[in-house]
Amino acid sequence: MNDGVREKVLELAKSIVESEEYRNFVSTEEVLRGDEIAQNLLVEFQEKQQQFISRQLTGEVDEALLDSLTDLQGRLNELESVRNFMDAYSKLVNLLGEVGDLLSQEIDFDFGEVYRS
Repeated sequence: MNDGVREKVLELAKSIVESEEYRNFVSTEEVLRGDEIAQNLLVEFQEKQQQFISRQLTGEVDEALLDSLTDLQGRLNELESVRNFMDAYSKLVNLLGEVGDLLSQEIDFDFGEVYRS
């Protein structure tokens, strides 16, 4: 990468890190990491999700496990730390998507197309 492009990329990264979307994401992530109830539910959810996927790959449908996952997801969604994090995450992803779209538009090359194929 030439030095001029590298410099501009670093400037863009700095602007993103300084954005409200990024700062809010980091802040809500810290709160979520400190929420012991949310962390325990997330670990349980991930474990059951892995079990469900493993069983699904073998053709087994475990309705009780699916119900448990649905219940856990509902309990997670009730937690303010989870809701705030998901909202901040969504806003950051949207910002990064807009950056990618603008870049694609300006250079007349849709680099995101590879991922949509």
